Amino acid sequence: MSGVNLVQPVFNAWSQHPEKTAIRIPRMQRLDFKGEQTLTYGQLKAETGRYQRALDAMDLKPGDRVLVLSRVRMELYVLMLALLALGLVPVLIDRGMSTKRIRAAIRFSGAKVAIGEADILRYWWMFPPLWWMKRLALDGKTLGVEDFRSWLPDACEPRCVGVEPDAHGLITFTSGSTGLPKGADRTHASLIAQHNAIREHWLDQPNDIDCPSFPVLVLHNLCCGITTVLPRVDLATPGHYDAEELVKQLKLQEVTRLSAAPAFMQHLCDYALTHQVQFPYIRTVAIGGSTLPARLIHRLPLVFPNAHLMGVYGSTEAEPIADVQIDELAREGGEHAGHLVGYPVRSAQVCVVPVGQVLKDDHRVRAVQCGAMTIGEILVSGKHVLKSYIDNPDATRESKIPRPDGQVWHRTGDAGFMDDRGRLWLVGRVKDGILVGNRVYWPYPLEKTLDDLPGIRRSAVLGWEGKLMMIFETQGQLDLAPVLAELRASGIFRAAWATVVSMPVDGRHNSKIDRPLLREWLERGKLRYQNLDVS
Repeated sequence: MSGVNLVQPVFNAWSQHPEKTAIRIPRMQRLDFKGEQTLTYGQLKAETGRYQRALDAMDLKPGDRVLVLSRVRMELYVLMLALLALGLVPVLIDRGMSTKRIRAAIRFSGAKVAIGEADILRYWWMFPPLWWMKRLALDGKTLGVEDFRSWLPDACEPRCVGVEPDAHGLITFTSGSTGLPKGADRTHASLIAQHNAIREHWLDQPNDIDCPSFPVLVLHNLCCGITTVLPRVDLATPGHYDAEELVKQLKLQEVTRLSAAPAFMQHLCDYALTHQVQFPYIRTVAIGGSTLPARLIHRLPLVFPNAHLMGVYGSTEAEPIADVQIDELAREGGEHAGHLVGYPVRSAQVCVVPVGQVLKDDHRVRAVQCGAMTIGEILVSGKHVLKSYIDNPDATRESKIPRPDGQVWHRTGDAGFMDDRGRLWLVGRVKDGILVGNRVYWPYPLEKTLDDLPGIRRSAVLGWEGKLMMIFETQGQLDLAPVLAELRASGIFRAAWATVVSMPVDGRHNSKIDRPLLREWLERGKLRYQNLDVS
């Protein structure tokens, strides 16, 4: 094979150990477990070959884009392997986006064919960009949608096509609230670099059994040649699941590695501590997707007594960026304001620049870098950092700064600082800075302090009509006296507060506070608040 291809290691894996379990995927109906699908590496090879022969019959050529509209299921991963190995480009769309933005993403996808689940594709008539595409369902046919299975031959040897390193590998349209949907352009080179970066900072062993709640990690695991068992959780709502069922699965399937978002881990730890359950056989735990609350940090070692525990900071465009050991976070996470996310990983260069800077080249970035303990916007560079957004030069110009070595500085949109030891701390999103009077306050340090006060389970702070708005998810009686003391200590004298039964969170990880929704509630009068006399 000349050229490169992300999935070449998977071909090597099924040649070396065809009998080894590759993937176990549970069939979930909300909270109910309905059995599971299992494929060995040998079976995965056979199915990939059959899928490729079906794709060949559609007269697609390397570089053509295929819109993939499916929930997490075995057929999804077989399809992804078949597409990538042929040099075809899967296009994935975050189903958490609004209907309007999904329509726009489909329109900008440039796809020739749509393949997915019948329950999703049956609504093709509501999305005009789908009218002109060939539509096939992985699990049957419906009106206007063919049955993909009818295209499958009995057997076919799979093949892996070499492509140019900068050839499109995978395009993902993720949620956002303004502007055109942005399709992250994951080239084969960047996907390979990301695989290597993850493997470098999270070493795997041949006998590992990994249970990730991040579906994209399945491709990484297949390239490592290890076994993946997806959790018995509806991954559309990873913060809400039957913890008893998950505990049984982790024990029965002898899971050695676990990765998840904070909400997922918090639910598991709450159940485990209540029922006096531990997981001594789990060797490593990685937590990402959001910052870690103090309550979770201190509970993790009690539930996973023998595990290497770490928090991982990254984004769609750059994964990973930094990581931190949980014991270090427990000891030193209170040294400075904000959330400690650790040292940059070896594959990444990270710097902090003043917020609002116009940065057109690498020379300017290096000229304005902030010193230690100075808050600014976080930039990251490396071979695994995505260089562009697909067919969206405006978004690329806004977020990508070219470097002489052919890489880019990616503007993360996160605000933070480097401490004197070179560790990275987060204080919030750049757009979420709060102007009160003539001073900017950042949400994470304030929320971290408020979350430790009596009666507060979780807090969110944002700017509202020239004042600091505090929104509390409470537990028990809320005492405003310590809140007032903290505001005075921070020099804040214009504030208001409100309570919610449950803090709204993002749809993907159920962990990040949904600040746009809180602002919408305030604008529509759905959230009643009271001004607070801080003087």
